[in-house]
Amino acid sequence: MRCKATPPEKHGPYYQVSFTRKGKSSSKFVRKETQHRPPGTENYEVMKTLVDRWIEMATELSNLRMANKHT
Repeated sequence: MRCKATPPEKHGPYYQVSFTRKGKSSSKFVRKETQHRPPGTENYEVMKTLVDRWIEMATELSNLRMANKHT
């Protein structure tokens, strides 16, 4: 048996979905027979990209405002 070998050999590949919600990371394994992208996944990817960019810009603006106060 592969799992009883030394060192053990996994039976993978394994698939999982990882996400963060309300500051808490989570991941779930996905069975091969249920692998498909759920509806709305593309929209989520676009939203996540936009939110990341918004945070970057807000941080940059805050840094510029603080630098301007000190000059």
